[in-house]
Amino acid sequence: MIQDELLSAQVGLFTALADPTRLQVLKLLHQKGPMHVTKIYEALGKPQNLISHHLNCLRTCGLAEMEKQGRMAIYRVANPEIDQILDWAQKQVVAQAERILSCSLVKASRRDGKRSGRKHGKK
Repeated sequence: MIQDELLSAQVGLFTALADPTRLQVLKLLHQKGPMHVTKIYEALGKPQNLISHHLNCLRTCGLAEMEKQGRMAIYRVANPEIDQILDWAQKQVVAQAERILSCSLVKASRRDGKRSGRKHGKK
């Protein structure tokens, strides 16, 4: 039973990382350091409410943290291990991009996501 819960939590972690907007937010925080939500949505060119929604998910999953500075909320990557995961993923993609993109499951996922215009939490 504990193994099932651990597997579910691991799937949840990778699901959180698999969303393009959440991954963009994490990569931005990883590269630029702590940022105010306004700077995040301006840098990504996406609506503030969408970024806030994804930041909430990242916080809930323990991937990002928020600190209040007066009335401002500053977001950052939660811990160095997340930075290491992002660095490792970047190296893997650079080294294995052709193989990753040739995987039939990845192709189908990319095709389905583009065609349906899926949004977080909706199929």
